[in-house]
Amino acid sequence: MSNANLSEGIKWGPFTLRIPFIHIKFRTAEFLQGLVISGATAFAAAPMAMKLGLTFEEAIALSFIAGSLISAGPIIFGEPMAPGWVTPAVPIVLGALAAAGYYGAGPCIDNVCQYNPEAWRFLAAMCIEFSILILFLGITGFGKVLVERIPRGLKAGIILGAALAAFYQVFFEDFAAYEAQPISMTVAIVLCVITTFSNPFKKLALKNNFFKILGSLGLLPGFVVAGFVAFIMGEVVFNIEWGFKIPDILGLIVKTSPLYLGMPSMEMFVDALPLVLIGYMLLFGDLVTATEVLLDAQKNRPDQKLPIDLNRSHLSVGIRNAIATFLNPFFPTQGALWTGVHVVVAERWKKGPDEMPSIFDGIGSYYLMGIPFLYFFLPFVTLMQPLMVMALTLTLILTGFACAYVAMNIPQKNSEMATALLIAFFVTFYSAWVGLVVGLALCFFVDGLDEEINS
Repeated sequence: MSNANLSEGIKWGPFTLRIPFIHIKFRTAEFLQGLVISGATAFAAAPMAMKLGLTFEEAIALSFIAGSLISAGPIIFGEPMAPGWVTPAVPIVLGALAAAGYYGAGPCIDNVCQYNPEAWRFLAAMCIEFSILILFLGITGFGKVLVERIPRGLKAGIILGAALAAFYQVFFEDFAAYEAQPISMTVAIVLCVITTFSNPFKKLALKNNFFKILGSLGLLPGFVVAGFVAFIMGEVVFNIEWGFKIPDILGLIVKTSPLYLGMPSMEMFVDALPLVLIGYMLLFGDLVTATEVLLDAQKNRPDQKLPIDLNRSHLSVGIRNAIATFLNPFFPTQGALWTGVHVVVAERWKKGPDEMPSIFDGIGSYYLMGIPFLYFFLPFVTLMQPLMVMALTLTLILTGFACAYVAMNIPQKNSEMATALLIAFFVTFYSAWVGLVVGLALCFFVDGLDEEINS
């Protein structure tokens, strides 16, 4: 069978279904990495869900639904990208929920806070608007034009706002969680920042295969070491249970779906709109990043032509978000790119067909062949339970560093840098609407809108 046939799949509309073990070959190395990294990172959603009033069992069901829909990107829709959350939008959304009194509201017992159905109706408003926007831009092809015309100062401010909101969430809003595990949290952050962003570490990785492999594993090494430190220092207690348990999907749907809670109010749609626009700008940045990585890898693999199509990518994300809306509207867990996994798989694929016949083999195996069975496996779930807050903290911190890196490189004038800083401040400490309005005013009156758009 040729390499092309291995990933040919079954066409349906603009999409391609690739059936695991038929169109996607099992890759042991990627599967084992996904078993640990995907599981650990996906469970980062659980503490956020519990702050919105869900039980631990319902939070696991939330992660199961999100993971299943994410894996549908490459397997059902045929996207040659490793999908993930719109991660930079997470701290901004959490900030908006906290400002509205939804996030961490009321008394919290064992990290489970007071349940408020209005929080989930507000999240449903975001998901509905996000789905409509992405599907419209995907069908018309206007997405690329829209983002290209966003002023640099505004774009940098939104991304910098995501960084500031992430640090604010960790070191102010949820600092009690950090204080509960100070040593292991610090170890996790230091190690993960070094393996991900440190220039001296990158130089070591160029000369030493051990450090190269360590760096390719993303947050896994730091997470594992920090988990061990947490156990040794008595900051966590593991209570491993054996057996299998089906996640409480029905209970989750009843408490979060607009089919049960009712549709959001018009006021919620209005309040959600700036968050949706910010989410889309960040999503488009992920699409551009994913495309550039694939185009670079394609130069080394003329034997498999990668099916890159940004309009199809919009449709894939839009459909996944629309489905999520009526199962569990947890915006923004349905995005286009998990950068770390995408880069690792692309690097392996570009080494040649002997290393990885099809890029879909690597992505499919990393996402456990589309079957996130980890959520049924009690030993893994109970092992991860005391480490979920640490996984969320790492996710936010690394998001903050990555967004700061990107945002600092966008402005080309001092006025744009000042504009970006002010937008980030207002988005983080006031609201998304205030940040966008102030940003547009600054771009027009300070930066010079016409000059920037035409440049």
